[in-house]
Amino acid sequence: MTPDWAADYVGLPFRAHGRDRAGVDCWGLVRLVLAERFAVRLPSFAADYATVEDAEDIGRLIRGEMGPWREVPHGAERAGDVALLRLMNHPMHVGLVTAPGWMLHVEEGIDSCLDRYRSPKWHRRLMGLYRHESLMP
Repeated sequence: MTPDWAADYVGLPFRAHGRDRAGVDCWGLVRLVLAERFAVRLPSFAADYATVEDAEDIGRLIRGEMGPWREVPHGAERAGDVALLRLMNHPMHVGLVTAPGWMLHVEEGIDSCLDRYRSPKWHRRLMGLYRHESLMP
């Protein structure tokens, strides 16, 4: 199951371009948790897209920033990895893996929550699992 620390991030409100506990978008949540729990500092990107529905800009950012990220085979994921998910046929949502099969994520209109990325809702949208190079063994 998920680690106890994950509960510290459940219930954070959604806020477009949010990067702190007052409110986060999906990247803001990943960025916050990786900084606080894993000492990984990630760029903000808050000024690089107009809205969270801006699929073209978000997709461009995701594809362009894969440099420090390494794909993780299914079954080898662990807490701190990132699930890249497709929305509207574009890579534009991320969740932080808290345990194999589980992610912490936030969406517009939904506070941050734990969800199964292997559930019927997310499984078909999962594009890959990635680990930041600073967390590689």
